[in-house]
Amino acid sequence: MSHADLLFAHGAVHTMDTANPRSHALAVKDGRIMALGDEALQLRGPGTEVIDLAGRALLPGFQDAHVHPLMGGLQMVSCDLSESHSWTDYHRIIAGYARANPDREWIEGAGWYGDVFDGGFPRRDLLDELVPDRPCYFMSHDAHGAWVNSLAMELAGITDSTPDPDGGIIARDATGRATGMLIENAAEMVSRLIPPHQQEHVRGALLAAQAFLHSKGVTAWQDAAVGDALGVPDVFGHYLALEEQGLLTATVTGALWWHRDQGLEQLDFFRERRSRAQGRFRATAVKLMLDGVCENLTAAMTRPYRGHPHEKGMTLIEPEVLCSITRALDAAGFDLHLHAVGDQAVRDSLAALDLPRRSGWDPRHQVAHLDIIDGHDLEKFARIGAIANIQPLWARQDPVLVDTKLPYLDAGHQGMHFAFESLHRAGVRLAIGSDWPVSSPDPMWGVHTAVNRTAPPADPHASDERSQHDPLLPHEAIALDAALHAATSGAAYANRLDADRGRLRAGMVADLVVLDSDPYEVPASELGSVQAEQTFVDGSRVYQKS
Repeated sequence: MSHADLLFAHGAVHTMDTANPRSHALAVKDGRIMALGDEALQLRGPGTEVIDLAGRALLPGFQDAHVHPLMGGLQMVSCDLSESHSWTDYHRIIAGYARANPDREWIEGAGWYGDVFDGGFPRRDLLDELVPDRPCYFMSHDAHGAWVNSLAMELAGITDSTPDPDGGIIARDATGRATGMLIENAAEMVSRLIPPHQQEHVRGALLAAQAFLHSKGVTAWQDAAVGDALGVPDVFGHYLALEEQGLLTATVTGALWWHRDQGLEQLDFFRERRSRAQGRFRATAVKLMLDGVCENLTAAMTRPYRGHPHEKGMTLIEPEVLCSITRALDAAGFDLHLHAVGDQAVRDSLAALDLPRRSGWDPRHQVAHLDIIDGHDLEKFARIGAIANIQPLWARQDPVLVDTKLPYLDAGHQGMHFAFESLHRAGVRLAIGSDWPVSSPDPMWGVHTAVNRTAPPADPHASDERSQHDPLLPHEAIALDAALHAATSGAAYANRLDADRGRLRAGMVADLVVLDSDPYEVPASELGSVQAEQTFVDGSRVYQKS
């Protein structure tokens, strides 16, 4: 009899398999699950490594359906503001980084939050005081705006009279002076001037991101911006190189970046990339940006923003053009990954994804973010089979939402804000993505907020009483089981990895996470404190909590 390489026993095994949702043991051989329950216990042999769960829980490895690992990794190794939430901290971190890196031509960083600054946006004067001698470029935590200093603006030729670029806004104060805040595509006016990173630096950042995601129990993900996008290097070749070197341990689905100015002539380029990426890294999806975000009035809305009667946001791809794009990409066998925040963008997405069914084609088209959705669109969402790619960590009353977003939303829009339970009840598939580094990639933090509609206890961006204890639209909370499915099997489905990952069933790949507590046994208020203790990919340990 063949014996197991690994045996997990004496704890809760939550399979995320509706046919057999719970067991007490699991055996692994040659990177795949051999058996569960009593059958697994019988496979113990002299060489079997036995992991005593001792009341802890074993789950399928978490998958992230929307993440930006290279951006997150580069942020980790640059001037990282993501773990702080005050101007005092930003001042200290930026000044210290500039002093510690006197030879850097540019001072780069990311992770700032708008509510830290008066009026919701930073000003170049603040950076001018800290770094007067070098250009500075700091991406916002949500990647929809950049904060630059006067020297960076001068190098880019940006003056008070420079017109806004297509799809972007140069923020100006009441006197018309450019403030140093560049919104959406305007950020590229400066980011394109930054010297390219060395390959070793980029790959080191990507490996750091992979290690960080494994430490959260994440074993697979969908990279939501593979291409020359968002001010970071094209990650495509770096994934291939790491895979060739045996360093890519995660399984990665690449969403190839759609350039609005290039049209359908990109299709041959996408096909070529897909043909080259067919291993641990597969380029099977295409990412399209349809709008921006509510905080800077660029999310496309069906009604004007409150206090701005003539402003409904940005529609980055006109609906008729979008429909022609989605038809062509669907016909070419690509999954579509649509960024849609406002309810108009969501509606446009659903119209574009209402595509004819083809024999032998099982699309995994998804709408990401959908901060606001009109209730009348729920039935269509379910009917066309689109996936709702949700970022649950945003669904709480934190200072960013309350101070810089809610003031722009009327009562109707506020009432359909991160409508997770409405989507779930309508029969829409849910997949959880973190959008890291926009927000933490910790899946249990996301599960906590999906279930409680409040912030996890340790979140530095939501430590106030309201964030922690006053839920946002509590009737839109989803049950724990639904949240965990969305972070495992649901995300695997969105990533087109569900054939052998995302559930615990004999024959499936042993992508696993051991949690230090059983999420089904802890109080709901403590879900955000549950941590990954061990992570396995293909049956091999890639993370061990020290």
